[in-house]
Amino acid sequence: MKPWKTLSRRMVLNHSKWLVVEDHAVELPGGRVIPNWPWVTTPDYINVVVETVDGRFLCFRQTKYAIAGTTLAVVGGYLEPGEEPLTCAQRELREETGYVAPEWINLGSYWVDPNRGMATGNLFLARGAYRVCNRDADDLEEQEVLLLTRAEIESALAAGEFKVLAWQAAVALALLNLAKVTDLRKVGIQSKEGDMPEIKHLPRMYVAYVSEVGPFGDAVKRGFERLFAWIGANQVQPLGASLGIYYDDPAHVPAEKLRSELCVPVAPDVQGSGDVGVKAIGDCDVAALVYQGEANISRAYNEVYAWLRAQGYREAGAPIETYLSRPGEELRAEIAVPVVKVEKKIAAKKPKRAVKRSAKKTAKKKK
Repeated sequence: MKPWKTLSRRMVLNHSKWLVVEDHAVELPGGRVIPNWPWVTTPDYINVVVETVDGRFLCFRQTKYAIAGTTLAVVGGYLEPGEEPLTCAQRELREETGYVAPEWINLGSYWVDPNRGMATGNLFLARGAYRVCNRDADDLEEQEVLLLTRAEIESALAAGEFKVLAWQAAVALALLNLAKVTDLRKVGIQSKEGDMPEIKHLPRMYVAYVSEVGPFGDAVKRGFERLFAWIGANQVQPLGASLGIYYDDPAHVPAEKLRSELCVPVAPDVQGSGDVGVKAIGDCDVAALVYQGEANISRAYNEVYAWLRAQGYREAGAPIETYLSRPGEELRAEIAVPVVKVEKKIAAKKPKRAVKRSAKKTAKKKK
């Protein structure tokens, strides 16, 4: 199929950055020319469906100029010139709600009107959101912030309470995405005994971190409390799931001496302060296994170490755990052990030694 060709364009209305209307002359694939095809340009935008750390969905009840009565709404806003959609989504979430989120899922970008233009809507699902500051919204409409359960937002979607098509689509796509995660867990797409680790590259990333010494269970709780208090106070945006780096083996080091670092991915320009540092990690090959189950994951670690050694690798650094589950959920984490390939040395063959025979035996043989 061939696309249409734009032969010329004429400005009809230029209403600042909000609305531009043009007349286009277009040529269809068969050669027919339409001299006055209307084309409308409005700013590209984002919409974000927000799932909080406790599994509820943050949205608004508000008015809109074109809508009679009130409507439910998701977080939304226009992209600034040159701004990336994800950056805009993270900015709008913080401004409109005071929340930040460690996990962002891109639900896709879609045209508003495929023939007349209008704009592109960029839809996101933000998971694990938590509040770090007060709202700084500049919306003209009155808004009421709501925190809905999964059942309540599904009911609102089915009843058409999100009265804007893009909002309805964003919520539907977010719930579909979450349903797929749930279904995968139900059918056993999770790590269990018998699953095999894989060798993959862990990309370089920057993390804000705090150091802890003591039993790992206590250290995780204490360390993340300190870290997230600092993140909120300094208005730092997490860029991914939380991590833990564990430097000692509990089987060989006393519990009170176990060293760990609790981390959150951040932008490279973030500066640490107080007892929070910022450093680069990753950019290495790891043996990785996603584990789901009880909080004691020592068996999963044993499987990873036994497997990597059997495959000709050796560990090359402290293991890193990336936490994929939410507080209150069954533990789900990726274990990643930095590795290097062990080069097998091929022993050089020794030259055969010459066999010396006595002159007496040689003489007998000649007879």
